[in-house]
Amino acid sequence: MVRDRRGQWFDPELVDLFATLEDDTTFQDSLALPDVGEQVAAAEPTAAVVLVDNPRLDRIAEAFAWVIDAKSPFTFRHSMRVARWSVDIGARLGLSPSALTRLRRAALLHDIGKLGVPNRILDHPGCLTDRDWKVVKRHPQHTYDILVQVPPFAEFASDASAHHERLDGNGYHRGRAGHTLTQTARILAVADNLDALLADRPYRPAVRPEAVVDILREGAGTAYCPICVDTGIVALAGWRAPSAEDRSDVSPLDQVPEPAITLS
Repeated sequence: MVRDRRGQWFDPELVDLFATLEDDTTFQDSLALPDVGEQVAAAEPTAAVVLVDNPRLDRIAEAFAWVIDAKSPFTFRHSMRVARWSVDIGARLGLSPSALTRLRRAALLHDIGKLGVPNRILDHPGCLTDRDWKVVKRHPQHTYDILVQVPPFAEFASDASAHHERLDGNGYHRGRAGHTLTQTARILAVADNLDALLADRPYRPAVRPEAVVDILREGAGTAYCPICVDTGIVALAGWRAPSAEDRSDVSPLDQVPEPAITLS
């Protein structure tokens, strides 16, 4: 894959250097060692170490969201939109600025675990096999496993990975019951499902906003937090469908369709 994308995605010189590791069994074996993280950190030049402030953390989260959403045409800008929906709902519920920042970052990174799901599964047009469905249901666990290793993101790793949990305990990946789900997790569950329903998927076309409202209301109190559902429906009233320009080859940071309000 790296060789195929030489000169297109990747710097040819870096690809050639990477290719020299193909037969380096010592290096390959080192990737399985428990201290691989420490090895990577030790190899980083001191001059390249950058202190991360809040604006840079936001840009890191946004950059990863872009990578996550680019994995499949059916998830194009999904994380970016979920972040907008989440902040819209959170603001209407009176969350503090710091809580909204935390919520936005969790939303941007909630699907990072999908990077471990093969595209043949994500883009499959029909029903998934039981085996493939098990792979899909593991992606929230992958999200948690990734985020918990990054100190600035570890404190919301559990919430970000709970976006498929449901109040009645019938969600995944842990099957957590409602009383264990934080407000952030409840908001993410509604925002994620709301945006997923409004978008085309390989197994169905986008759902009409009126039908989205019906689906959310039907799940209120069993699957979803009723307060978050009601607030999400209010936000949905200001929604507009993405235009052709929204899907052009421009940074998604600049062109994600806005929900009803925008926070500065």
